[in-house]
Amino acid sequence: MSQPYVHQTPNRIRVRSDFIQQHPSRVETLIGQLEQIPGIKQIQHRRYAGSVAIQFDSRAISAAALLETLESNGWMEQSERRDVVHHALHLGAKTLLKGIAVTALKRTLGGSLLSTVAAMAR
Repeated sequence: MSQPYVHQTPNRIRVRSDFIQQHPSRVETLIGQLEQIPGIKQIQHRRYAGSVAIQFDSRAISAAALLETLESNGWMEQSERRDVVHHALHLGAKTLLKGIAVTALKRTLGGSLLSTVAAMAR
């Protein structure tokens, strides 16, 4: 999932994120606190989907205030898994391109000239 998803309609906010899925006790704690706020009508938590839907009365609490609360509690954090995958793909592509370049140079320049160029580049 990695990128948090927020869907907002009048009187309803739905958030999906890795944080919700990976920190169930922290999410449950905040849900308990949110349920005590006047204007919160219903909260549905789907742990394995990493999803929480909050129905509320916009006359009692604003969507902006709810979103700020969720964000300040980490629900909108991006997953580090994406960064690891992105880094691995970047390194893999870089290695592949280097291999293609070296192969092209070997075919074009020949082995001995390529060894000289490689030694100079180091």
